Amino acid sequence: IPRPPNAFIVFRSFVWHQVKLYGTERDNRNVSRIAGGCWRTMDDLQKVPFIELAARKKIEHAKVYPNYKYTP
Repeated sequence: IPRPPNAFIVFRSFVWHQVKLYGTERDNRNVSRIAGGCWRTMDDLQKVPFIELAARKKIEHAKVYPNYKYTP
C-alpha cells in the first residue's frame, strides 16, 4: 500500500506536470532537487494550497485503505 503524499510530494508533482519540467529534465533526482530548492524559498502562504491538497489526499487514502498503518 503506498503512503499518502505529503505537501512536498504534492508540490513536486505540480512542478513536474504544471511547469512542464518533464520536457527538459527527465532525471527524477534532479527534478526533486529543483522542486526542493523552490519549496525552501516559498513562504508559508505559498505552501498552503499544497498542504491543503495533501490533507485531502490523506483523507481519500484513509477511505481507500481504512486499516492502513505506516510501518517502516
